[in-house]
Amino acid sequence: MKKILFALVALLGIVACEKPTVEVEQKLTLTADKLEITADGTDIATFTVVDDKNNVITDATLYLADTNEALEDMTFKTKYAGEYSFIAYSTNSNEVSNVINITATEPSEKPEPPVTGTLVLEYDKSEINADGTDKVTFTAKWEGNIVDATIYNAENRTPIQGNTFSTTEAGEYKFYAKTTIEGYGEATSEEVEVTAKATIVEEEKPITIEATVDTIKANGIESTTFIVTQDGANVTSKCSIYANGSIVNGNKFATTTPGTYTIYATKGELKSNEITITATAVEGGNSIVFAEGVTLTSGWYDVNKKGAGDNGDINMCWAAASANMIQWWQDRYVAAGNTLPSTAINGPGTKVYGSFSPYELALMEVYHDEWDNSRGGHPEEAIPWYFEGKLYGGEYASAGSQAYPLTEGGYYKSVWSSIEPYMYRGYSHDIFPSQYPEMYTYCYNNYYHWGNGSSLQGKERLAYFSNLVVESFERGMASLTIALSENIASLHHSVTIWGYEIDNATGLLTRIWITDSDDLMSEPKQPLLNEYSVSIGEGKSHIKLSGNTRYGNAWIVSIHPFSGYGSAGK
Repeated sequence: MKKILFALVALLGIVACEKPTVEVEQKLTLTADKLEITADGTDIATFTVVDDKNNVITDATLYLADTNEALEDMTFKTKYAGEYSFIAYSTNSNEVSNVINITATEPSEKPEPPVTGTLVLEYDKSEINADGTDKVTFTAKWEGNIVDATIYNAENRTPIQGNTFSTTEAGEYKFYAKTTIEGYGEATSEEVEVTAKATIVEEEKPITIEATVDTIKANGIESTTFIVTQDGANVTSKCSIYANGSIVNGNKFATTTPGTYTIYATKGELKSNEITITATAVEGGNSIVFAEGVTLTSGWYDVNKKGAGDNGDINMCWAAASANMIQWWQDRYVAAGNTLPSTAINGPGTKVYGSFSPYELALMEVYHDEWDNSRGGHPEEAIPWYFEGKLYGGEYASAGSQAYPLTEGGYYKSVWSSIEPYMYRGYSHDIFPSQYPEMYTYCYNNYYHWGNGSSLQGKERLAYFSNLVVESFERGMASLTIALSENIASLHHSVTIWGYEIDNATGLLTRIWITDSDDLMSEPKQPLLNEYSVSIGEGKSHIKLSGNTRYGNAWIVSIHPFSGYGSAGK
């Protein structure tokens, strides 16, 4: 074994008052993962120290043998070319290693090869119709990779808008692309040619409208069905049908107003022939009217609260009524030949809340998840929020007195501008027509409209309310707010009204049919269309609902009409 004077320690930078003369043994072995590195400041040599039993020594210090400089760790890198010698020393064992040499060489600079290639202009078709709609789409590629480029019309050397081209003028058109490629400079493609063909517009065949019957009773029940044909084909779903200038929801027509109705259809710019429907007066008796598409057994919805409070929906009767009405509206929208936007919430619920099954409608899940439901709310707030992302009268929500949304809503925002003209806003009984003229759902309050604050008395109040219900159903449908006490300032509850019976002689309501979100609180625990009798209360003050076994009696607090799609101008 080699003997090395301990004086070497001083050379290695170990601090001492006198130069020791004790000899130490070279029992450590120093190795490196590479003996040559590039002097670029990043290439690293990593050292390892082991003892005579090949155990790695972790307490050893690495030194530059030439300068006695201790390194911070067991690695070495440099920006300076040269030969470097290294030795390791362990203070614990008082042992040193062999010396090894590392060569740092100058980095070699390899010139980047010049960029070469070709800009190619590709297009998805070489022939389009000169109708202003059909278009060609261009793609610029450099060596097979898509690049950003400006497309030029070769005739006038001017850039086109974007990467598409359409025209109403037939002819031959040439195009090229220009761009700048890094390392190459400006690149220009070869020209490509596109042919725009003249289009021959065939005159559309006329449309014809017919009715299954031309005379109906003006009882709101009896109806006639319209069929529109074009060149022998049924195109009813593609047409709008009008009665006395007002659009008809769907292709069925019923009315409670006697008279003669002029009927026609439109399809784009085409207008059909005109036909006449006569609605005859009903002498005496009662008429039953349901919302469009609704019967005693179908077309209505009954969303029910699930958890009797522990599902977070105890205050959500307003949400259930709103979900019922919106789903009905969406059904009518589709029945009119439209397609729901991809953002619309439609159909039955799918979410399970704890031990509770999904809601009858997915719309209820939206209100459950996206609103603060610690308080009650109102359909005239909930419905515009769903469609437009608006809160009419939202100052009440901000004051913390009612439920309020946690998200912006607006599930029809992208298409609402095309729907809005078909929503009715001009309810004749509104005493505040200027407050929210753009609203298609309102709140008519007992006190202001037909109660103690209205100056109406007795059956006058029921007559006013009856007219509100009739008008609501002429335009769409409605929900009600009811109280379970004749003191209508008590606890309020929202329900959905789907139909009514009216005495044709007096014009007064006799019955209504509603769905109630509290159906699960008593038997039968299932969606249910509840029937109530309608009358003026014993004190001739408030309108009373009676005959339902759940509540016994209830009193009308307010009505909230909701415009159906296509009811504008009706």
